[in-house]
Amino acid sequence: MDLGAYDERRLPEDSFQPPAASDKNSYRPWCGRRSTGWPINRFLSNQNDSSAENMSELETLTGTVAEEHPRAFRPDVQALRALAVVLVVWYHANLPGFHGGFLGVDVFFVISGFVITGVLLEERHQKGSTSLVDFYGRRIRRILPAATLVLVLTLFAVYHYLGFVAGDQNATDAKWVAAFVGNIHFASTGTQYLNSRLPPSAYQQYWSLAVEEQFYLVWPVLFLTVTAIRPRTPSRVKLLIALVVIMCLSIYWCIVQTSRNEIWAFFSPLTRAWELALGALLAVLVPVLRDRAKRFGTGLGIFGVVVILISAWIIKPSTPWPGSAALVPVFATGLVIAGGTLRQSSGFGVVANFVPVQWMGNISYSLYLVHWPILIIAAQYSLDGALPLRSELELVALSVVVSAAIYYAVENPIRRSRLLKRNRVLTYALGAGLIGISYVAIYWHLHNVST
Repeated sequence: MDLGAYDERRLPEDSFQPPAASDKNSYRPWCGRRSTGWPINRFLSNQNDSSAENMSELETLTGTVAEEHPRAFRPDVQALRALAVVLVVWYHANLPGFHGGFLGVDVFFVISGFVITGVLLEERHQKGSTSLVDFYGRRIRRILPAATLVLVLTLFAVYHYLGFVAGDQNATDAKWVAAFVGNIHFASTGTQYLNSRLPPSAYQQYWSLAVEEQFYLVWPVLFLTVTAIRPRTPSRVKLLIALVVIMCLSIYWCIVQTSRNEIWAFFSPLTRAWELALGALLAVLVPVLRDRAKRFGTGLGIFGVVVILISAWIIKPSTPWPGSAALVPVFATGLVIAGGTLRQSSGFGVVANFVPVQWMGNISYSLYLVHWPILIIAAQYSLDGALPLRSELELVALSVVVSAAIYYAVENPIRRSRLLKRNRVLTYALGAGLIGISYVAIYWHLHNVST
């Protein structure tokens, strides 16, 4: 999942991607300036938003500079990311309380759709076009370094602590994960965390990352296609129609597929598309909602968080998922983001701005990646396959420390690298090199450690 952190005062180049597992069906790995009046005329205008000429006309009509999609820092979204990863880690560590913590992955999907679409809209608004080369370059810098490091380290750890049999099984999983189709692999093998006779894969958490990568391949192309047709129709109107259609079709298939084959429903990008589309829809609606109702937005955000927490508390691992049950926490996540947009320039409250909460949001991607292999390798290494509560808490603490180290030493420096940002060729060479390192490590273990 784009499970990603904010860059100080800027919107991140991505979103978090992340998580989860379950009990009965334990294949679940966790997981500007303020405008006056409702801009309905601007929203329905038949002008081309990207031209400077039309922009000047828009300023005359509204009496304000049109800041369509500013990349403003959103502490509420960062705090929401922190909440999602905490729910996932809590669930995987078998801590008492939030038995439905696996829904954190659904929260992450909404965030990803919102952030990525916001970035696409901002680039189109500022430059009048969207560069797929630059988009995928940002994805490479954001996703691959930490993902590759954890993949390779996990492989070494599995072979060292669990032996070559478990190592070979995980190396096979890693081959699919490194190709960004881990979700398809886990679905086709009928992966189940607790019900399967085989121990769960140490790479299971990568399934959601695969879904997001598949989203990154399809959505930018669809975005460009939709905005290119019927030039006289405002881009936002076209995007809204497309996203509503996608959501309706995906929700329908999600419910149907969950009743027919829950494993495929859980891992399929088709049954998760509506969650990402909801986030994208909220990004498209930002100009309409921004700073419209401070008090209502605050109440909406609080209500959404409460609903997410209650859902994680009462939903059981045996609940068919995603299916219709996912509608509640997913739309609650949408309420939190919409509420933040309604009060965007007036602040987001003490809790959202609390330093530890923001810090947890910063490391959420790395924490998502590392917590699962640490927990699952330790559990399989123990004699009885289960760990006491104290050990689980110690492993969670270790996961936080390791993820912080990865964030500060690898994830953040590479994402912010000016050299890589200026040099597209170097960025893509880095991506190819990282993927190559993954496969070298995989095949070296398969041909040398196993014999």
